Amino acid sequence: MKHIIKTFLIFSLSTITTISFAQENKDSTGVRHTVKQAGKTTGKVVKKTGKKVGEVGAKSAAKVKDKSLKEKGPNGETVYIDKYERKYYVNKDAKRVYIK
Repeated sequence: MKHIIKTFLIFSLSTITTISFAQENKDSTGVRHTVKQAGKTTGKVVKKTGKKVGEVGAKSAAKVKDKSLKEKGPNGETVYIDKYERKYYVNKDAKRVYIK
């Protein structure tokens, strides 16, 4: 049994080593570079869209759940009051910022 395990480990390590040496290093002017750049840009857009959706969702939930006041927050945000009588506004990251 020990011989089988040793043989399997040696075979696995040699396969991994062979695969890692088979990778090609190309310059940054090919199709792969373009695909990577497109992926990064898409990731940034998705993150930005996700934050905006979260902000809109949090504000909508606050409008339904809590009372809104006529006061405005630091950057003109609507101020809400929760069930514990705490005042807050929702920032761009969809986080509640409590006002003291």
